[in-house]
Amino acid sequence: MTDDELLSLLRDCYEPGVARRNIVDAGLLRSAKLSRDDEAPGAGIAGVPLRFHAQITILSPGSDEAANAQLAAQIENRLLGVAAITRVTVTRLPALFPML
Repeated sequence: MTDDELLSLLRDCYEPGVARRNIVDAGLLRSAKLSRDDEAPGAGIAGVPLRFHAQITILSPGSDEAANAQLAAQIENRLLGVAAITRVTVTRLPALFPML
């Protein structure tokens, strides 16, 4: 799993609302980091592929808490659908313009 592959996966996640742009192109993604998950089942056993913990920071698209939580869940579900990723942490930063 590479950083480019992670960004490609995140392009499958879309902001809520009318525009429906992916979070990467919409500028909502602030950081995406992969680190080896040493707590994954089989970690440290020869022949078992590496597993990763994805740490994602996004800018909340608006003040609608339900929509923001749905976006975070969409990201988590998309990434956990990949065998190489065992854990996902999504951190949401407050919206720039909370009245939207």
